[in-house]
Parts: sequence; C-alpha cells; structure tokens
Amino acid sequence: MNILLLCDRKSSCDDVQIMSALQNILECPGHKAQTIILNREELHHCIGCFDCWLKTPGTCVISNDSANSIASLEVNSEAVVLLSEITYGGFSADVKAFLDRSIQNILPFFEIYKDEMHHPKRYEHFPVWIAVGYGDVSDSEKQTFIKLADRNALNMRPTRHLSLTVENNEELRKNAEAILKTLGVSA
Repeated sequence: MNILLLCDRKSSCDDVQIMSALQNILECPGHKAQTIILNREELHHCIGCFDCWLKTPGTCVISNDSANSIASLEVNSEAVVLLSEITYGGFSADVKAFLDRSIQNILPFFEIYKDEMHHPKRYEHFPVWIAVGYGDVSDSEKQTFIKLADRNALNMRPTRHLSLTVENNEELRKNAEAILKTLGVSA
C-alpha cells in the first residue's frame, strides 16, 4: 500500500515526536509511507479563482510551490493520513493551507450525496483518508476536530475514513489498531 503522510511542522519537533510515532505505526511489511511536512509559509494561499476547476481542470494555476505535486501524490496514493495539531477545533495552519489548495481534486458542479449538496468527485478513486488531530485541548475542541475531519472526508468520498484525536504518543499507539484497520491492514 502506498501511504501519503501529510504533517504539520510542529508534529516533527523533538519535543512532540508524534510524527515519528505515527510513522512507526504505518511501517508495515509491504507498505510504503511517504512523509511530507507541510509549511503554510511555502504554500501560496488559494486565490479563489476557480481556474483549477474551469481552465486547468485538476491543476492549480499557482505553479511556483508544491501544492500541485502534493495534490497529485494525494489522489495517486492508496491512503492519505493527515497529522495536525488541533487549533481551535480545526486543522493547523500548515494542514489547512494545503487542504484549501486541494479543491482541484473535486469537480465544480453540485449533486445530492447522502441527502446533502456536495461537489462530485473528480476522480473515480480517492484514497483511504485518516485525520489524526493531536494536542492537549478541550473535549469540545476534540469533538469539533472530529466533526470537521469527517465532513472533509465526506466531501472527498474515500472508501474508508477515520477521524480521531490524541493527546500524546501513548494515546496514538493505543489507536494503532483502528488506524491499521482503516488502512485494511491486519494488526
């Protein structure tokens, strides 16, 4: 299985080390996990031009950063794992910067999906999607993160998805079985 791990910068810090703990969980025989540390300062903001929908379908017109190559890796992976510090119940600024730029992976039209209005999928396949929020935050912020991550998964329509929150590496390891099960890997 080809797994893309997208992390915020803080997750790789020596004092946090949650990225390393997640990489260890994803290192299964026969699986390849590629890690990209996202940096909002290196990703340009989405300018809302919708050219990725209308003029250059599936490709953002902003081409002098890594968003297009990461979005391509995303849709060509079998699984995408987002690792984000929970910030006021949402994704960290690093992860949010990429998510804003990944709208190119859906279509500009609308359709009813699960009794709600959503954009249709651009590609037949969208990888398994796992969002892991970390940090010592309130229960309310954890619930908001899970709801937001679930709603993002609903927009992308992966075959399987998991949204969870952890406070530390030990709690992440306790969730390893759920992560591997979502990936379709026996623990």
